[in-house]
Amino acid sequence: MRLSFPILACTLAVGTCLPPSSANAQVPQLKKEIRFLTAGRYLAPDGSIKEDVLVRVNDGKIASVGKRDESYDRRYAVEHPNAVLAPGLIDLDVKIGAEYQSTANAFAIDPAASMINSVDWNHDQMRGAVRAGVTTVMLTPTANNVVGGAAAVVKTARIRSGAGVLRDDGPLMFSLGPQTFSGDRAPTSRIGALAMLRDTLSEAGEGNAHPRLKSFVNGKLDGMVVCEKAMDVSSALRAFRTVGEAVIVRYTGDEADLAGELSSMSRALVAGPYDATTSSRTMAAAGAIARAGVPVVFSSGIPAGAPDGLRLSASLAARHGMDSKQARRAMTILPAIAAGVSDRVGSIYKGLDADFVVFSDDPLRLDAQVLEVYVSGVRVYDASIQTE
Repeated sequence: MRLSFPILACTLAVGTCLPPSSANAQVPQLKKEIRFLTAGRYLAPDGSIKEDVLVRVNDGKIASVGKRDESYDRRYAVEHPNAVLAPGLIDLDVKIGAEYQSTANAFAIDPAASMINSVDWNHDQMRGAVRAGVTTVMLTPTANNVVGGAAAVVKTARIRSGAGVLRDDGPLMFSLGPQTFSGDRAPTSRIGALAMLRDTLSEAGEGNAHPRLKSFVNGKLDGMVVCEKAMDVSSALRAFRTVGEAVIVRYTGDEADLAGELSSMSRALVAGPYDATTSSRTMAAAGAIARAGVPVVFSSGIPAGAPDGLRLSASLAARHGMDSKQARRAMTILPAIAAGVSDRVGSIYKGLDADFVVFSDDPLRLDAQVLEVYVSGVRVYDASIQTE
């Protein structure tokens, strides 16, 4: 951090000269563990913004959540009377911080692949996500195989060695559509991809498959299917109807009529990223599907998209008919539930990890700034500190 001071007369014996007023100045520190955090407003688990909160933190976990009182020691507190405290944002279906950002496409069925082997917490894209308020991501293989291996759910900042991994083996990734087609191996068509998926699931049901596939068809492992067209969503849900748990569906389109099918089979719909080029019809579909009872969550699409694309997608969906509470939940608790990690992250609730974002205003407001970010009770970003 560079400090500018007025020119002072000093001798070589004195060394560095500082203004007298700076002798007792408190310099903000990153990697500082907190015990108390207060804010004028906070994002409640139901997605509403409520007044006044005091969060007590113990050993990286939320010890209690209540109204601000005089029972806490201000020497160990961070106070933001004019800000909004939110849970750390959660971004599903991204490929940041991975040494290898795509799976090999030599084999269309590749359940042995795993994203956990490629995580790089020192990657610039991880730091970019932190600055945008994203504290948890689900890293997924590129959707160029019918079965693409296991996703991994990790924190965007690793506080200590061995920490930072929430899930290392799932959900199991599937894909339908043109992205799976190849000229030198099957499938070469949509009908071929669907037939391959059905055959693979059938063989797994008979016990002739990789352990991950067998776990999926036996309901012991969840899955996520990436679909490019509405017809792929319908085909995938029909293929999964008799096997596996409810799946996460990754689809960005304008077919609100899919709500009925999604509500019966899907754990969640991952939509986005949305931006100024996205049609109003597509952004309105997210709200319509949410109103039909399907949990809708958003993805920024990073690194292809911007790190703040998660908030942009939620904000645009809210402007096109999605309830504001649902739009806030679509960045926090709903993706945590979809990814199977809601017992650790996703809301400001006793017993969960102390992952927080301090916003200058409602996170749905695009002019709201990220002021601070905490992971496991440790401040990992402070906008007031200039870093290289």
